[in-house]
Amino acid sequence: MARLHTNPTFNPLPARSFTTQLKPACVGAPHASAFYQTLISHCSDFISVFDEKGIYTYLGNSVKAQLGYEVEELLGTAALACVHPDDLAYMTEAFALLRQVPNAQLRRFRLQEKSGEWRWMQGMLTNLLQDQNVEGVLMVLQDVTALVEAETSKAHYQAYFESLFFGHPEAVFALDGLGAFTEVNSQVAELTGYTREETLGGHYHRFVHPDFIQHADEMFRQALAGHAQHTELSIISKQGQLKLLFITLVPVYAEGKAVGIQGIAQDITLAKKSQQLLNEQTTQLNNIVESIPDPFFVVDDAWRFEYVNTAFASFLGKPRTETVGKSILALHPSIEDTLFFEKCQEVAAHRTTVNFEESYPSSKFETIRYSIFPIKNGIAVHFEDFTAQKAILQELEKLSLVASKTTNGVVIMDAQCRIEWVNDGFCRLTGYTRAEVAGKVPSVLLQGPESDPAASRRIREKYESQQPFSEEILNYRKSGEKFWFAIDVTPIFDAQGQLTNYIAIETDITEKKDSEAKLTKLASDLLRQNLNLQQFAYMVSHNLRAPVANIIGLTSLLKKFDMRTAPYDKSLEKLEYSGHQLDTVIRDISTILTVREAVGVCQPEPVNLLALCREVLAPFEEQLQECKTELKLEVESRFEVLSIKAYLYSILYNLISNAIKFRANERPLLIRLGIAWGMHSYVLTFSDNGLGMDLHQAEDQLFKLYTRFHPDIPGKGIGLYLVKTQVEALGGKISVSSAPGIGTTFTISLGEEHV
Repeated sequence: MARLHTNPTFNPLPARSFTTQLKPACVGAPHASAFYQTLISHCSDFISVFDEKGIYTYLGNSVKAQLGYEVEELLGTAALACVHPDDLAYMTEAFALLRQVPNAQLRRFRLQEKSGEWRWMQGMLTNLLQDQNVEGVLMVLQDVTALVEAETSKAHYQAYFESLFFGHPEAVFALDGLGAFTEVNSQVAELTGYTREETLGGHYHRFVHPDFIQHADEMFRQALAGHAQHTELSIISKQGQLKLLFITLVPVYAEGKAVGIQGIAQDITLAKKSQQLLNEQTTQLNNIVESIPDPFFVVDDAWRFEYVNTAFASFLGKPRTETVGKSILALHPSIEDTLFFEKCQEVAAHRTTVNFEESYPSSKFETIRYSIFPIKNGIAVHFEDFTAQKAILQELEKLSLVASKTTNGVVIMDAQCRIEWVNDGFCRLTGYTRAEVAGKVPSVLLQGPESDPAASRRIREKYESQQPFSEEILNYRKSGEKFWFAIDVTPIFDAQGQLTNYIAIETDITEKKDSEAKLTKLASDLLRQNLNLQQFAYMVSHNLRAPVANIIGLTSLLKKFDMRTAPYDKSLEKLEYSGHQLDTVIRDISTILTVREAVGVCQPEPVNLLALCREVLAPFEEQLQECKTELKLEVESRFEVLSIKAYLYSILYNLISNAIKFRANERPLLIRLGIAWGMHSYVLTFSDNGLGMDLHQAEDQLFKLYTRFHPDIPGKGIGLYLVKTQVEALGGKISVSSAPGIGTTFTISLGEEHV
């Protein structure tokens, strides 16, 4: 049984004195006729009578159905005992009102069931103390719990809808059945330049570009017919700007009929321009690769063909559609045991370029020379049929003794690799005379500081094996100028099988290596440009919101203040600052789009880190004060680095925003920001004493897009994704340590190239 209030406050009603006693028949009401007793006992309303002291003297049988009590359990108890504590004062006042009026209407209040649950009631009090048939106060109540819960649910869903509509980060609008705007959120004004008042009641034709009117009308008709629509169309803003939008239209139903449309509009103008630029760059890269006369292809980390040029498709004798997207191992399983595939695995594992030859005696191409180099998420392969060249080199080995005027360098060495003779071609290539090189070992004479030690070691090992070999090596002319040699070495044996000489044919491949380096650099630059474009898209949607929101909020405040008051001047000052801040962000973002020689290049600039920290902190001034934030900046005033300011700003902005958003309410916020030099980089440390995270659960998902770890706190889950992406774009690394209830520390290391 639920616990009753044993001593409720109750002022006795004025009445003549009489003794309360329980009556027989229908438990009380001795003067009621059998007809009325039966009628009342079957009534669904809660009917009761209490005396001038507030003690129940009669209860209808409905008390069992209404509150779960037997009649005998409540008779003789206080009428206010089951009333909710929050409603007790009101009920006491209602009872007292009966001193002045014969009837009192009861608004909604709560009674406790025997199970402990609360039921909402409303009804009427009637003073019948003077009526000799009743001698008490009649209370008739109706259960309105279901009605209250329905009204509460309706209010909840209405608030949810309004929050979703007006708080949506994109432009949300509603149209009636004729295409007129019936409601818009604040983002519509930002998108179109028209105020809410200028938009409401107007037709959507006012905004749509003339070329898209017919298409927009068709989408409107389809949506009104009950079919949700997704489309792209252009509008013209109030300022005359042409914008491309992605529109979603859904029908709004009332009584089973579509009576209007609700829509969401997203500005994709910049994204489309970025995509167009990327497509143009991709086309340029494709044209460059297609211009290579030799076969060229790219495979991803799973050994699937990502790209093949025309020459490679011709080499395979298959159209590209039968190759791209397929596994090289599935199409050509025999290559798994070849030197070629072994070298591919080596490049994929060590991310270094490899050049080599492989022979296929039973094939049309007996010797193929490969160049394999790493790219992002895969490797690229360029190869050529070296069969003819190999035959020519073998012929040159025979003729090198007398062919002193050949273009290639020809070197005859003894069994100890000392030079015995060189042709004129060798002298022209290296700048040395025959007298200067006689008796010298070529590798000692020609190799220098930047020659690959691994290639040098391979050359020595191949000489020791006394087997023919080919290699490429960076050498130095007598003048100190660097150049590349392709070396083909053949050992010469006498009749007894003893090694007598080595004959080396040396070809200048400097131009070829330069072309390969340029191609690799171009591919790398294009990939970096793509990353910059992605960064730009996120920064537009993320970093511009704060100053724009400030401007909108301050503009609204200005309308409320008198121009001659201090609040107006202060708001105007902040509005001007927000405008300058917005201009700064836009200029920084514009820097990211700077292109040089058709390749996107972000130009580093000197950045004073203390000034940047203060610039980032300015928009959060009021929030930091509200949180009673203790801010510790451990940055020297003269600390300056050469970096991309927009990226650094965005990194700090997101970290500070997260620190405020995920602060611990039970203690003042503490933020520590320090920057110091490391061994080969500068290290930025950002820590707070907020909610923290369980890294055992969050570590794998921490920097992923749209991932959140505090679902009860509003957010989009893109802040840390942006931070990590921008740190990596600066050539840096980021690590995090965190503990729930203690706080979080981010450590960012940025390399020398940005210092």
